[in-house]
Amino acid sequence: MARVNGGDRASTLDRIVDGFGMLGGVLILCNAVFITYEVVMRYIFNAPTIWVQEVTIYLTILSGFLALAYALKENAHVKVDFVTVHLSGRTALAVEILASLMAILFVVVLGWEGVKMALNTFEAQEHSPTLLRVPVWIPQSFIPLGSALLLLEYIRLAARLIGRFLSGESAPRQTSRSFWAGPASIILMGAGILIGLWLLQVNLYLGLILLFTSLLICGLPVAFSLSLFGMFGLYVLFGGAPMLVQVPILAYATMDNFVMVALPLFILGASVLRMGNVAPKIFAFANVLVRHLPGGLGIASVIFCALFAAMTGSSVAVASALSLIALPELLKRGYNREFTIGLLAAGGTLGILFPPSIAMMLYGAMTNESIGFLFIAGVIPGLILSLMFCFYVAWKAGRDPNVQREARASAGEILATGLKAAGGLGTIMIIMGGIYTGVFTPTESGGVACFYSVLVCTLAYRSLTAQGLKDALLEGARINAMIMMIIIGANLTQQVILMTQIPQNVLAWVQSMEVAPWLIVLAVNVFLFVLGMPLEAVSILVITLPILYPLITGLGFSGLWFAVIMVINMEMALISPPEGLNLFILQNLAKATAAEVTRGVIPFIVIMAVFLLLICIFPELATWLPALMQD
Repeated sequence: MARVNGGDRASTLDRIVDGFGMLGGVLILCNAVFITYEVVMRYIFNAPTIWVQEVTIYLTILSGFLALAYALKENAHVKVDFVTVHLSGRTALAVEILASLMAILFVVVLGWEGVKMALNTFEAQEHSPTLLRVPVWIPQSFIPLGSALLLLEYIRLAARLIGRFLSGESAPRQTSRSFWAGPASIILMGAGILIGLWLLQVNLYLGLILLFTSLLICGLPVAFSLSLFGMFGLYVLFGGAPMLVQVPILAYATMDNFVMVALPLFILGASVLRMGNVAPKIFAFANVLVRHLPGGLGIASVIFCALFAAMTGSSVAVASALSLIALPELLKRGYNREFTIGLLAAGGTLGILFPPSIAMMLYGAMTNESIGFLFIAGVIPGLILSLMFCFYVAWKAGRDPNVQREARASAGEILATGLKAAGGLGTIMIIMGGIYTGVFTPTESGGVACFYSVLVCTLAYRSLTAQGLKDALLEGARINAMIMMIIIGANLTQQVILMTQIPQNVLAWVQSMEVAPWLIVLAVNVFLFVLGMPLEAVSILVITLPILYPLITGLGFSGLWFAVIMVINMEMALISPPEGLNLFILQNLAKATAAEVTRGVIPFIVIMAVFLLLICIFPELATWLPALMQD
């Protein structure tokens, strides 16, 4: 009977967490509706609103924090697991317990200090400096509310892990290696954190490096590794417990920004397009344009990647959609299996170079660079890389006698296919055309594009079912909560790094060496490429940017240009063995071995390295279009 009651309690908590996740997605959709309403009122009726900007900011904060528990339940958080995957089963389970307990520590601090922050604001009777005069404690209370839900979910996770450990179970990812087995690895990880905290007061830089590394590799999600690093840094270095109130203050300040409203809108729009099955129409249109060329179907795959990237901004969405559509067709037409896998994995990386690139939005959130200029900076590099892929595909497939070529499509067929794809392609016009012409801000383009995507998929294509919309809302809320927490953690880390004056000291040290700036750029690219092998792409960005951005801009380089450099390195990380995310996607969908996938992507990594060199030598490729837009 106890088991039944326990199961009922678990089921009830599941429904509550899922319900708040759904609510988070609905709030994002509400923002899309409100922003579209604002654009219509401004341009058609010349009657702009006074409430949309402020309300959408508050709804974004609420949406993100409400969905945190759902993101944890769905295991959506990104982890650096190149160490933990080599642990034996029992040890891996013990490390997961340790990681969960440390995450609980941060969530407790965030929630408790968030309550104190909201109470202080309530007592001070602070209101927003706008015509709405909203009491600030109301949106600030969203932080402890979301923290309470997240705490319940983390406690449940920790209890489940402890129960499995006590019953003698092992983690499912056991390996044949025993080097990392046993309690020694747990002791080493725990000791690394404790020694790092002690070293902060003895040798600042050594302590920061050891603490950061220990938190990163101990199985914690990246968001919580960064958050704990920032929290420990504030506590140990800058005044103890009174400084912990900065944790929710920085979290709130991170989200209290109209630019941050854009991120969930683009994420939800991408989810709607994917659930609405728009991708096959875009691929069919790309195929009829070039199918008669050598390697026509492969070239069509690259064109699809560029188009779908400009609609979604997500490499995972592009790689997944392309693989499901193109993989069987390419193999059926005689394309080499390894080449096909490499093409699809590399083509998927275009998702984070074209606007609305989620990576560019992360970069902008951490550096305060203009999101609109960042989007435009990726257009010409994205087109050039796409062309380089196309030329390689045409050369490779054209020399293969097994590859079948198709007849040229008629004008009528192109027109008919284009009309079917026009609804989806309209998203690109809204995003890129709206931003470049100045009709929309990036946030407004996200809202209008998201709302438009729902209309197209439900009314024009009628391909989005009620269940599909529900899944899209849940997916959008889950991904948004994960990325929001990463940004908050990155800003906490960045605050500690700035307060310890590390960027200034690194810049002064580099300048004292009197080394040519291009050598520094070369060293940075090599460093990022090496990091891309064991680390996930988003992790590389949030870990390195707080130090590299001030260094590069301090040397006189453009922040927009460096954004493109960072994104190209992230693209290479997505297909770099052994941890490239797109490699795992293709390995799973193609039922391929790791060796097959690795051999397939090597030529494309070489192409991307050449392309990276091209952008380094000619930075105008990234900066010319934003400069023209600014003029």
